[in-house]
Amino acid sequence: MATSNQARSAQRAEIKKGEVLLEVRNLRTHFRGDEGIAKAVDGVNYSVLAGQTLGIVGESGCGKSVTALSILGLVPMPPGFHAGGEILFRGEDLCKASEARMRQVRGNDISMIFQEPMTALNPVFTVGNQIMETVMLHQGFDKDAARNHAISMLEKVGIPSPRQRVDEYPHQLSGGMRQRVMIAMAMACSPQLLIADEPTTALDVTIQAQVLALITDLQRREGMSVVLITHDLGVVAQTTDHVAVMYAGKVVEYGDVESIFGKPRHPYTIGLFHSLPDLAGPGERLATIDGIVPSAFHFPTGCRFRTRCLLASDKCVNEEPALVEAESGSGHTVACHHLEEAEKL
Repeated sequence: MATSNQARSAQRAEIKKGEVLLEVRNLRTHFRGDEGIAKAVDGVNYSVLAGQTLGIVGESGCGKSVTALSILGLVPMPPGFHAGGEILFRGEDLCKASEARMRQVRGNDISMIFQEPMTALNPVFTVGNQIMETVMLHQGFDKDAARNHAISMLEKVGIPSPRQRVDEYPHQLSGGMRQRVMIAMAMACSPQLLIADEPTTALDVTIQAQVLALITDLQRREGMSVVLITHDLGVVAQTTDHVAVMYAGKVVEYGDVESIFGKPRHPYTIGLFHSLPDLAGPGERLATIDGIVPSAFHFPTGCRFRTRCLLASDKCVNEEPALVEAESGSGHTVACHHLEEAEKL
């Protein structure tokens, strides 16, 4: 166990804060179905820097969760399959890793908080056993050490009476406490990267704030990187360093949080901001983005947002826009043929 921890400390020392820990390059994850091939993730590019947080936003059906599952090799195959691209974690392409290698990575180097803890947690095992399994598998803890570690993790995530709760089952806990157990499981091996997929779904506002504050505090203490998938732009503004806006299986805008919130450039991103309620002017009708995200079986030609975009032109029908820098050297990239017109929306 000591040797394992020493090796992990040495590995972390090699990656300095601000350097690239994870790089997703042109990732394509598709699914076979009755209607043909669903291109759920179809050319996604983004990077996660050591010690920082990347927020991924977009409507349901944009491919956010499938991208996260692809990183951990958790996409069911079949019907899913890797159609191309790379997932480089510390320079290693996880797309080429064996299942045995991925079992070493999952939960140990990269962990994930799933959307719904009641379905993610096993109802027939105590929460303590589920945390213990992780450290016994990856860290070589014996049963007694693993139990003590599980109690310590429950205490660390703010669960009261951890020595009692460690022997309880998921159905005996509230929604907020189950989510904290999920975080304890994800953090048990001190991962380098934590993927949080809608970690506050179905929780009341007070508990949401507590869970997000907990993740932020653990990140600061452990020095890990975080990928935060959410619909809540307010959460993104408060907790992330960089933002990737996804639409129809692609990243349509990417940049640091100040650039995205200070001057969004893609019509879709601008539409998302316009749909937020304005507390300074109550009584106004909320703006909406007409239409829905197209089916992954039948994405439009050219720009995939064109069927809902106020600026769509013939060029948008015939030519798919590439991610280009909005301003030279800014690192703020946008996939749109009408950047100048979009500024006026």
